[in-house]
Amino acid sequence: MTLAFPAARSYDLLAFGDPTLDLLLTVQRAPLADEKVLGRRLPPLAGGTVANVACAASLLGRRTLAYGRIAADAEGAFLRAGYEGRGVDTAYLRAVPGAVSPTALVLVEASGEKAVIYAPMPGATLDEATLAPALAHSRVIYAMPYDLAEFERVHALARAAGTSLAIDVEAAMVSSRPQLEHLLALCDIVFMNDATYRAVLGMEPDEAGMAALLGTPHRSGPALLAVSRGARGAVLAVPGAFMTQPAFATTVVDTTGAGDAFNGALLAALLEGQAPDAALRFACAAGSLAVTAVGARAALPVRAQVEAVLANGNAARVVSSEQ
Repeated sequence: MTLAFPAARSYDLLAFGDPTLDLLLTVQRAPLADEKVLGRRLPPLAGGTVANVACAASLLGRRTLAYGRIAADAEGAFLRAGYEGRGVDTAYLRAVPGAVSPTALVLVEASGEKAVIYAPMPGATLDEATLAPALAHSRVIYAMPYDLAEFERVHALARAAGTSLAIDVEAAMVSSRPQLEHLLALCDIVFMNDATYRAVLGMEPDEAGMAALLGTPHRSGPALLAVSRGARGAVLAVPGAFMTQPAFATTVVDTTGAGDAFNGALLAALLEGQAPDAALRFACAAGSLAVTAVGARAALPVRAQVEAVLANGNAARVVSSEQ
């Protein structure tokens, strides 16, 4: 398998998923069962994993298109403005009368770690009649495949359009290696964090384990697998090469959206033609900046900020490669 994107189209990245209204509370620590703690409410923020990735990529210079649903009310308008303020096109963002926009209650602990309760919008994000033309104008689609049946249709439409497919996998989506391998067989680029990797595979991400999940000439699968590891940086595998990148020094205020910043930056770097090791380093630098303010998008960086971090950091280490 070789990572390749279609030639230039109107958009580099199509972000498939509903944006989320984030309601944030800062607490000393998240409460246990049957426990009350004091907190401080912050103003609502625009969020959502896919939406954050779209904004991250857009701020780094990629032409980005949002696809999803919002409520046809003031909260929905707030979410649309959250996209547009960061340069994301919202032509395919559908306003649904009478609906409530997806909402997340985010508890931000003093350590910067978070706990999240997510309430999605009922019904399907996918509308095949509108997704097909959006795909035709996009080089890669990014999605969170919680609904496997819906995602299989997205996969079929993406393949018909010649559009590359990237996903972020969470443990709630799959409970076993066979389920994970079925999902990975539908994708070109796959993101996970190390907690998901350990929960599903029962081991730490390493060269041999990640290589076994990649596609081969005889098996469908991704051409690139990236695993973010928080304060330990990230690792990345492509056929014949395994790369590690330490985290960049930073001041952690809120980890909300750090993984999204990493994913968006890695896609942005790959789409502009950076080699995987350079893209991994670029993404880790972006992630180190994203944790320096409260809120998933408050500290999403622009290119000049990432380049300043890169000027003082370590390069990714390529552990092995085919000749």
